Amino acid sequence: MKPRRRWADVIQRSSFLLAITLILSVFIYLWNPLEFPHLRYDEGTYIGRAMHVLVTKSPQEGTFYDHPYLGQLFLAGILFITGYPDSLQPSADGNVVQSVKMLWLVPRVLIGIIAVLDTFLVYKISERRYNSKVAFIAGILFAVMSMSFLRTIFLESLQLPLLLLSIFLAVYLGVPRNKDYKGMTMSITLLSGVFMGLAIFTKIPAFTMIPLVGFLVFTNSNKNIKMIGLWLIPVILIPLIWPGYSLIRGEFGDWWVGVFWQTHRQMDWLNFIEINRQLSLTTAIVSIFDQMPVLVVLGLAGLVFATIRKDFFLLLWIGPFFVFLYFIGFVRDFHLIPLVPALCISSSRLIEGLSNIIPYAKIRKPVPFIIVSVIAIIGLTNIITLLTVNNNDEIVANSALVARYLQDNKNDNISMISNHVYSWIPKYVFYLDNEYLIPEVYVGQKPKNEKVLMVVDQPFRNILYGSDAVGEHLRKIYDKYSMNGTIVDGIGADKVVLPKYSPSVSDDAHTVNLIDSQHVWKTKRKTIISQTGADLDILVKTDKGKKITGIAFLETQIKNLEERPLLLSLDYASKSPDSNTKYFIEIRYNKSQDIRIFKHELKDTSGGLTHGLFLLPNDLVDTPVKFRFDTVTSSSGNHTLNVKTANIIFDLSQ
Repeated sequence: MKPRRRWADVIQRSSFLLAITLILSVFIYLWNPLEFPHLRYDEGTYIGRAMHVLVTKSPQEGTFYDHPYLGQLFLAGILFITGYPDSLQPSADGNVVQSVKMLWLVPRVLIGIIAVLDTFLVYKISERRYNSKVAFIAGILFAVMSMSFLRTIFLESLQLPLLLLSIFLAVYLGVPRNKDYKGMTMSITLLSGVFMGLAIFTKIPAFTMIPLVGFLVFTNSNKNIKMIGLWLIPVILIPLIWPGYSLIRGEFGDWWVGVFWQTHRQMDWLNFIEINRQLSLTTAIVSIFDQMPVLVVLGLAGLVFATIRKDFFLLLWIGPFFVFLYFIGFVRDFHLIPLVPALCISSSRLIEGLSNIIPYAKIRKPVPFIIVSVIAIIGLTNIITLLTVNNNDEIVANSALVARYLQDNKNDNISMISNHVYSWIPKYVFYLDNEYLIPEVYVGQKPKNEKVLMVVDQPFRNILYGSDAVGEHLRKIYDKYSMNGTIVDGIGADKVVLPKYSPSVSDDAHTVNLIDSQHVWKTKRKTIISQTGADLDILVKTDKGKKITGIAFLETQIKNLEERPLLLSLDYASKSPDSNTKYFIEIRYNKSQDIRIFKHELKDTSGGLTHGLFLLPNDLVDTPVKFRFDTVTSSSGNHTLNVKTANIIFDLSQ
């Protein structure tokens, strides 16, 4: 009876530790998934390709073959099952901001669920290979340390559960069975091969895991070489679907060019961003270290520990992948995602191994849990801080601005130059038929339309300021189409360059002046205003270091059902003794709920006059609204905002 009780206690304890790990991972990966980390270029690319599959029923977009298809096929399949995007009822005319948020939220939730599954698999692999203590530590480290990668839609994030499932099944082969279970052993071996083949079919570098899983299959099947042959069948055949498909389409030459480019891009002329020439395994490790220093230090130290212990499981997981990335040359931080579970397991092995050196059992047993608890608490503190900040509001607002502008001008022929974060929604959700180009415009390629819209974010700037041929070509395009264009500074650092528009001389537009005798501005929160003629002077006086928001507001209603506002034109000057003082223009519904529908930060002009044009929401028409100028400061002194003109420009051409 006693042995049974002990075994039951072990099972119960292991289940308890697994439950804690999964609860923690659910919290980390599924709380506020839209806000952290920043929406990235690659995410827009992969979601766009999934939407391309849903719209065209074809996995190949154009003739450029850079990656196999399973990533977009899997993502498209899940989105199709959920009825995405129609089930969200997105609108380019109504609340576009909310539509953009929901369109991004669904894929982010999906990738969070996958990350929870990854955590479960890391735990079970570690438990089977080592013990429940190692599994618990590895699972906690994985949940806490890898958040910035596994909340992001990368191909590696979609690939990781396939790799882990293949490894888990190969490890599971070592579970003792009766001879009657020979058929099950073959099924598990074949299934492990299927998942490995699917992982390679998601992204080719997964082939470096073949030695690891092959080693596990060989050792856990009593060194049966036939099992290796059985396992290799799907590993080889499934990835061959990719070149086979290109062969059927008569594009095998394009496939070969794409594969060659992927393996030689560090030397290719398309390497337009100068920093890309420095993207190597070393810089990727440094980048990973900046994001998760504790895991990198513990993981690499654990790898040394594994070498001393001759732990081939970890060495075969990390070694071949490192060698491949070293010779391939071009490496970015997220390319190392397949190694994150191995780093967590090696860290866990190191913590457990070093604690076993302690001679006193009462101290030795709790030490690993104390160490991982301290790491988890520090990590969670940092995570909670990150997850409570609205990191992506600026991108969402600018995406909504672009989508609405293209919708409002859908009958025009417009070329849009931006990264995929801004283009996939108007292209694949709202089906706005424009030309969509990325900033990496080929030297021989030019926008085919006279009207060009550009979203100038950091990736755009990186290319624009490059010293290579692509950067020079983009500069010529930018100079040509922004010289007389309307620049909307968007929210934050990114700006949107709209096609040429001159409202002051247009016969199809007229304005409503918000600073005249018919509009009376009011104040609150220590704000003084002076409205004389066409000027509005706003003064916020402070004598303490406490943060305050000074407000000047105008309650009005635009009554003209035949017109829609297009732009808000401002001429203003701001001045403050503190450079951290911020000024904003806001528009809110003038109702009890006081909902904000527009907000834009104004530039610090240090007393000089500047001009700004901002695209306005369509639903301002026939709606009671409140215009506000906010001054946010935490320093003493006089903070002024002088508004020379505040005109709403109507477009009658629609």
